[in-house]
Amino acid sequence: MGKELAVFDYEEEREKFKWDIPEDYNFVDVIRRWADDRTKLMAITELPDGKVEKAGYWEVWNSAMRFGNVLRDSGIQKGDRVLVLLPRGTDIYTVSIGIWAIGGVVVPGTIMLRRADIEYRILDAGVKALITSDATVADEVDAIKGRISIENLFFLGQREGWRDFRQEVYSASRTLTLEKNKKSDLLAVNYTSGTTGAPKGVLHTHSLMYCFDRLNRYYWWDTESDELCWATTEPGWVKWYWSPFGTIVNAGATNFHYSGRFEPEKWFELLDRWRISRACMTPTELRAMATVDDADKRYDLNDLKVILTAGEPCTPGVIRFFNEKFGVSVRDGYGQTETCVVACNLPGMEIKPGSMGRFTPGVEGAIVDPETGERVPVGETGMIAVACDHPMLFKGYHNKPEKTAECFVGNWYLTGDLAMMDEAGYIWFDSRADDVCISSGYRIGPFEVESAVDSHESVLECAMIPSPDPVRGEIVKVFVVLKAGHEPSEKLITDIQQHVKRITAPYKYPRAIEFVTELPKTISGKIKRKELRIMEFERKRDVIEKLKEKGLWQRSD
Repeated sequence: MGKELAVFDYEEEREKFKWDIPEDYNFVDVIRRWADDRTKLMAITELPDGKVEKAGYWEVWNSAMRFGNVLRDSGIQKGDRVLVLLPRGTDIYTVSIGIWAIGGVVVPGTIMLRRADIEYRILDAGVKALITSDATVADEVDAIKGRISIENLFFLGQREGWRDFRQEVYSASRTLTLEKNKKSDLLAVNYTSGTTGAPKGVLHTHSLMYCFDRLNRYYWWDTESDELCWATTEPGWVKWYWSPFGTIVNAGATNFHYSGRFEPEKWFELLDRWRISRACMTPTELRAMATVDDADKRYDLNDLKVILTAGEPCTPGVIRFFNEKFGVSVRDGYGQTETCVVACNLPGMEIKPGSMGRFTPGVEGAIVDPETGERVPVGETGMIAVACDHPMLFKGYHNKPEKTAECFVGNWYLTGDLAMMDEAGYIWFDSRADDVCISSGYRIGPFEVESAVDSHESVLECAMIPSPDPVRGEIVKVFVVLKAGHEPSEKLITDIQQHVKRITAPYKYPRAIEFVTELPKTISGKIKRKELRIMEFERKRDVIEKLKEKGLWQRSD
């Protein structure tokens, strides 16, 4: 069972759990209390060149208060949205806390976003200010200035046409009158990709952070305040709220970050050298690390108590690798941008490799028929659902009431993920009920990719599907119909790929492109992606079988 000392009695925890979120709860007060201790470190960031940045809770708090004054003096008020495009490191904490301190709302985004992604979020969320430290992101913003109306553009350093974040924060007062936030006040708008339409802005209030503390921190991570914890996620993803904020800052513990690229040996070396207590990594990262056969001879992970993972099921081989070589448990969890941890393996629970665990104490969940909302019998496949009045649930999709309504049937919120529950209450992921591609942990929706491909001068129309891949599990593939006068070629494939990389986040680009004369459609003209997907899966049947052998294929079709 690894080195964890805590052991939960699952049934006892479910029985005694009660929800009681104070009306005046807000995440800023939680951080302020931890900042009263001037000895506590909030974040340690190692750069690829070996330099290390450290920042205490008190230090970050002071800088955040200064930034709050800068924002308030700029006319940013309670409820205003601020788009934050920053990498891992101290600044993301300073900026986010400063926004929340004046009642503002964070719109997080990865620095991989490009002009189409950025413009959409600005216009959809009604963004009043934007901050970045990435020159490429700033270039993309400069390119769309004629189509957006944001006066407050902050850059971490000097840049023509932008305000100097560091200089203004340094010059501002650290005395700030905090906004009186409540549990029902908006905290963040996290964008998530879907099967159809543009990305949806997921609305979460301050109460989300209370739920993260009760569910993610206490039951899944079991974080203690004296621990150094490492979640490899980036600030643009909801996992940043799940982990660095939700389970580490909530606990008053210390976040570790590495700003370089992933390499299996580097991850082991960092775990060893920094004596990490708890780590949360993607299944893709863990699979790559499990190929380092002599890792236990080269690296000392005696301080590592547990590894957490989510996003897709973790394979039995990975779980055995870390348990046998290091005595470390790998505990799976499941949730979405719209939720906290819905199901997980608690400390002390028997781990059944391949299962996400059981519904987390405090979560009323079920496996239901998505058409009727009725529970399905044990052992049968249905959709993972959560009681529609659960406090952790999102408060709707921004400006998309019809999309919000589609998520609910009867008394249940439907996750869209199919699964089976066994007689012991363990949940086993079955498949995704949509066309979203999950490649190396990235969730990529058809609309975003197709919109980018369609904007190429040679493309008449296109359709995206997930294509089986032996390394990434799935890759983005696009079927393309060309305009008259354009002919298929390898050069054109490369040109379309580069075009997509320029206008949207590079991880979304189609790694495979197939030219066709027409796309299958319904009578009403809707593209029949499922038909294309079935055809592709038949072609790649050998790849799928190999993925199944490794436990890496989660689709039913």
